[in-house]
Amino acid sequence: MHLASLPWQDTPLPYANALLTERWPLLLDSQGAGRWHILAANPRATAVLTEAGWQFDGWPGVAGDSFAVMAALQAWGEALKAEQHAATEASPAFAHNAASQLRATQLPFISGVMGYVGYAAPSEHGLPIRRCDDWPLTTLAYYDQGIALDCETHEAWVWASETMSSADWQDWQRRCQINQPAKLEEFQLKTPFQALTTQQRYADDIARIHELIRAGDCYQVNYTQAYEAKHSGRMWTRYEELRELARAPYGAYWALPWGELLSLSPEQFIGIDERTLTTRPIKGTRARGNDSMQDQVEASALTASAKDMAENIMITDLLRNDLSKHARIGSVSVPELCALKSFGQVHHLVTTITATLNSSATVAEVLRDAFPGGSITGAPKKRVMEIIEAIEPTARGVYCGMLFYWDARGHVNSSITIRTLAAKDGVVRTWAGGGITLDSTWQAEYEECWSKMGGVMDALSKP
Repeated sequence: MHLASLPWQDTPLPYANALLTERWPLLLDSQGAGRWHILAANPRATAVLTEAGWQFDGWPGVAGDSFAVMAALQAWGEALKAEQHAATEASPAFAHNAASQLRATQLPFISGVMGYVGYAAPSEHGLPIRRCDDWPLTTLAYYDQGIALDCETHEAWVWASETMSSADWQDWQRRCQINQPAKLEEFQLKTPFQALTTQQRYADDIARIHELIRAGDCYQVNYTQAYEAKHSGRMWTRYEELRELARAPYGAYWALPWGELLSLSPEQFIGIDERTLTTRPIKGTRARGNDSMQDQVEASALTASAKDMAENIMITDLLRNDLSKHARIGSVSVPELCALKSFGQVHHLVTTITATLNSSATVAEVLRDAFPGGSITGAPKKRVMEIIEAIEPTARGVYCGMLFYWDARGHVNSSITIRTLAAKDGVVRTWAGGGITLDSTWQAEYEECWSKMGGVMDALSKP
């Protein structure tokens, strides 16, 4: 592969700005909580699923659900590289530096599929059909050029597949240089954010969920609501402000032909590294305090809350089951249960679950059979998803789905698309929710929604 060093930057934003004029620029931003920031642009091929069906560009495509198409796109990209490998290896223009090749093996992503799968996308067999909104259900892209920033060594690298010609490689390096940011219209709200669920509807729906829990239908339902506002300008112009506000380990920004997707997610869905599966569900929330003393009071209240612990443990059990579908028998473990983690706006209880992937399982199977994440459905999963479709007044769309990368070498990481904003056709939409148990009150749950996204909506309301 092609690899060259770039000047280190304390954040990925200068390089993200440099790529804004490219096609489909994507930023995966660990915001200081992880080792890597990953940027990619100019996908070689794409797949977009709408209610009308799949739309493929750059490759022939296949029939199937989002996970089958994801696997097929990955296989197509690798086959394309294999076809050209012998020729590029033989050419002096593609001579490889041994040190660069060693460094390339350490990069988290050097080619493969990136994208999102929305909550409404069909997944595991037997789960109910979910409603769509005006965003595509799934968007997938095969990237083979990008930038990686190593927060551990403070190094930055530009990379591209060996299938890129020498002239194109030189041009790509030039375009990745930090220049004046692209001139973008500043993001401004034209109308305030409005909740699409009235407070009375919210209270009535929580009461209905309590009835279903008492009847034995379920234990916990993750109930969510949507907010909308009209706007002008590009959401990217507010990204730096929002990332500082949220300080979330799974930040992301994707500029797409039809709109912008901005995620400030704190939650990992599934990671796969050398056949180790990891998931980190979140359940249990308190707002950050206004000063250090109040902040500690809120954190202590969360760790002492039997209700929040119970919510988390219910979902931990569900996700242990989801991972076990493709894990070696006896390998599922919980190294960290209900650990306190603090982010920019909230404290959370986070559990870590690991397992060893069995030898016959594929990446697509693992993702499909755990999707959507149990922390944003409730338990038992199938029944609560039926309840969500019957009760929630608005479609979730891309919200509560997953945003991921799948590297050609088998590395996978993904987040759950919570704390996410989607902007399209002059309307920006966001969502918030929480796990409803028998101990929940609608007032506290309503306030929790604001704790999660109120700060972001307030920030965007200011010029």
